[in-house]
Amino acid sequence: MGDAPAAGPVMPRGAVLLAAALAGIGPAAAEDGCARHATAFPALIGGAEADVLAALRAMPGIRTIRTGAPDSPMTQDWRPDRATVIVAGGRVLRITCG
Repeated sequence: MGDAPAAGPVMPRGAVLLAAALAGIGPAAAEDGCARHATAFPALIGGAEADVLAALRAMPGIRTIRTGAPDSPMTQDWRPDRATVIVAGGRVLRITCG
Protein backbone atom coordinates (compact mmCIF):
# COMPACT_ATOMS: atom_id res chain seq x y z
CA MET A 1 0.00 0.00 0.00
CA GLY A 2 1.21 3.50 -0.82
CA ASP A 3 1.37 6.40 1.51
CA ALA A 4 -1.59 8.76 1.34
CA PRO A 5 -0.74 12.42 0.87
CA ALA A 6 -0.75 14.43 4.08
CA ALA A 7 -3.97 16.32 4.54
CA GLY A 8 -3.67 20.07 5.01
CA PRO A 9 -5.93 22.22 7.13
CA VAL A 10 -9.58 21.90 6.25
CA MET A 11 -11.68 25.05 6.03
CA PRO A 12 -15.46 24.76 6.36
CA ARG A 13 -17.24 25.39 3.05
CA GLY A 14 -19.06 28.45 4.45
CA ALA A 15 -15.77 30.03 5.49
CA VAL A 16 -14.32 29.47 2.02
CA LEU A 17 -17.36 31.07 0.37
CA LEU A 18 -17.30 34.01 2.78
CA ALA A 19 -13.60 34.59 2.22
CA ALA A 20 -14.11 34.49 -1.55
CA ALA A 21 -17.06 36.89 -1.39
CA LEU A 22 -15.18 39.37 0.79
CA ALA A 23 -12.13 39.15 -1.45
CA GLY A 24 -14.24 39.91 -4.51
CA ILE A 25 -13.57 36.53 -6.09
CA GLY A 26 -16.22 34.90 -8.24
CA PRO A 27 -19.81 35.81 -9.09
CA ALA A 28 -20.92 36.05 -5.45
CA ALA A 29 -18.65 38.98 -4.61
CA ALA A 30 -20.06 41.09 -1.79
CA GLU A 31 -19.95 44.29 -3.84
CA ASP A 32 -22.17 42.68 -6.46
CA GLY A 33 -24.97 41.91 -4.03
CA CYS A 34 -26.69 43.55 -1.13
CA ALA A 35 -23.67 45.29 0.39
CA ARG A 36 -23.33 47.83 -2.40
CA HIS A 37 -26.69 49.29 -1.34
CA ALA A 38 -25.96 49.49 2.41
CA THR A 39 -25.51 53.26 2.33
CA ALA A 40 -29.17 53.58 1.24
CA PHE A 41 -30.51 51.51 4.16
CA PRO A 42 -30.57 54.27 6.84
CA ALA A 43 -33.10 56.23 4.76
CA LEU A 44 -35.40 53.19 4.76
CA ILE A 45 -35.35 52.61 8.53
CA GLY A 46 -38.70 53.50 10.08
CA GLY A 47 -40.51 53.10 6.78
CA ALA A 48 -43.58 50.96 6.22
CA GLU A 49 -42.70 47.32 5.60
CA ALA A 50 -44.36 47.14 2.18
CA ASP A 51 -42.61 50.30 0.95
CA VAL A 52 -39.19 49.16 2.14
CA LEU A 53 -39.60 45.71 0.59
CA ALA A 54 -40.56 47.32 -2.73
CA ALA A 55 -37.47 49.55 -2.58
CA LEU A 56 -35.20 46.58 -1.81
CA ARG A 57 -36.68 44.52 -4.66
CA ALA A 58 -35.74 47.33 -7.06
CA MET A 59 -32.07 47.24 -6.03
CA PRO A 60 -29.93 45.20 -8.44
CA GLY A 61 -28.00 42.44 -6.75
CA ILE A 62 -30.54 41.80 -4.01
CA ARG A 63 -32.14 38.51 -5.02
CA THR A 64 -33.57 37.37 -1.71
CA ILE A 65 -35.29 39.33 1.04
CA ARG A 66 -36.25 37.77 4.35
CA THR A 67 -38.22 39.45 7.08
CA GLY A 68 -38.55 38.74 10.75
CA ALA A 69 -39.40 40.22 14.10
CA PRO A 70 -36.71 41.28 16.57
CA ASP A 71 -35.10 38.22 18.15
CA SER A 72 -36.58 35.89 15.51
CA PRO A 73 -34.49 32.78 14.96
CA MET A 74 -32.80 32.91 11.54
CA THR A 75 -30.13 30.91 9.81
CA GLN A 76 -26.60 32.27 10.09
CA ASP A 77 -25.50 31.29 6.59
CA TRP A 78 -23.89 34.02 4.49
CA ARG A 79 -25.69 34.99 1.27
CA PRO A 80 -24.25 38.13 -0.35
CA ASP A 81 -27.42 38.57 -2.42
CA ARG A 82 -29.78 38.51 0.59
CA ALA A 83 -31.19 41.41 2.62
CA THR A 84 -32.65 40.73 6.04
CA VAL A 85 -35.34 43.13 7.23
CA ILE A 86 -36.31 43.29 10.90
CA VAL A 87 -39.87 44.57 11.35
CA ALA A 88 -42.01 45.45 14.36
CA GLY A 89 -45.47 46.98 14.23
CA GLY A 90 -45.33 47.22 10.42
CA ARG A 91 -42.22 49.45 10.55
CA VAL A 92 -38.67 48.53 9.59
CA LEU A 93 -36.20 48.58 12.49
CA ARG A 94 -33.07 47.24 10.79
CA ILE A 95 -31.75 46.06 7.42
CA THR A 96 -28.66 43.90 7.09
CA CYS A 97 -26.96 41.99 4.31
CA GLY A 98 -25.99 38.36 4.22
